[in-house]
Amino acid sequence: MNGSLVGVRIRTREETLRGPVLPLRSLLWAWSGAVALALASASVWSVRHGAGDWRVFASAGSLAGTRALLAPPEAWQAFFYLPGAAWALVPFARMPLAVSFALNAFCMLGCAAFAGVVAARTFDRRARQTVATFVLWPPVVYAAAIAGQNAPLGLLLAQLAIAGVAARSVALTAVPIGLLLYKPTYALPFVVLLVVRRRVRELVIVACIGVAWYAASAAATGGDWSWPIAWTRLIARFAAGDFAVNAPFAVSLPGVLIRLGATPGVVVAVVALVAVACAVAMRRVGAVEAACAACLAGLALSPHAWAYDAVLALPMIAYTTSRLDERARTRLLLGLSLIAPLFFVSPLLGFDPLAIVVIGGTLAWLAVRLLGPRAALGVPVSER
Repeated sequence: MNGSLVGVRIRTREETLRGPVLPLRSLLWAWSGAVALALASASVWSVRHGAGDWRVFASAGSLAGTRALLAPPEAWQAFFYLPGAAWALVPFARMPLAVSFALNAFCMLGCAAFAGVVAARTFDRRARQTVATFVLWPPVVYAAAIAGQNAPLGLLLAQLAIAGVAARSVALTAVPIGLLLYKPTYALPFVVLLVVRRRVRELVIVACIGVAWYAASAAATGGDWSWPIAWTRLIARFAAGDFAVNAPFAVSLPGVLIRLGATPGVVVAVVALVAVACAVAMRRVGAVEAACAACLAGLALSPHAWAYDAVLALPMIAYTTSRLDERARTRLLLGLSLIAPLFFVSPLLGFDPLAIVVIGGTLAWLAVRLLGPRAALGVPVSER
């Protein structure tokens, strides 16, 4: 009798939860799939119009090993990543542009899927839903299928580092962070995290990988061991033009403030204040949450973050949804899926709606962790 009553209560509770959730969940995946399909179909258009940013990467592969990598013949060939990263692009440079573009898109979607699997294992979530979230996130598909960018690779390395933190593995934490140095703006937040949480062994490994990057970059620039000077000049030379073109797609606090007309002094002061607040909060919370927050906050404070870089918000999104019930999780993901594609109309809106997710999410996390109860989102305060 008691067992049957308990069974009735359980079924009734599931029905109340699933009743309003199922239509929303169906809408979520139908909308996400439709948007992803539309973006993927635009890859043909992208190839016909120069393959987006991919032609820069293919060009870098053809220039690897020469001084021309930091003194490109044409302005569009400027390569802002660590010069050593150009070695990985050499095989792509030997392929027809359309073929290498398609191969990169396939690899990047694979990276997103793998990152979803890692996130599901790390946050104890259902793999199928998490992988779908990571692969169908509009900035991921845009980066892979239209822009020819590598942000999903950064996402995978970041998620592996977070998994390393969760497993308390020095190597699994440090090696992905070291590899993330291929794009310093991706790696720096994790380096700060290691400093804040006094992870000395991880810092030593990252530093060793950094030395390897330095040597690889010297070789990539034709044996120029003073390459950081020329590299910094290259970035400074083209930074203004890059921002002028991409400013409507800025998703970080510095980019938004500059676009609003803030002076450099104000931008530096605001970013420094938020950075200090993030460092304090990362000391207070558990290690896994701190790693996810570093990923999101680093994106929010980056001096160079466009729409495709918003893929770095996924670890924090996955972490947060893993702490919510099915109804709240579905509503949050649906809201994010409706907001994300609006970055395509950023020039008309005058700002990138993804900035709301990135900057707003960071500030909301700070408000909860610095002003609210330390055990919010169901995270054990004792986690280390």
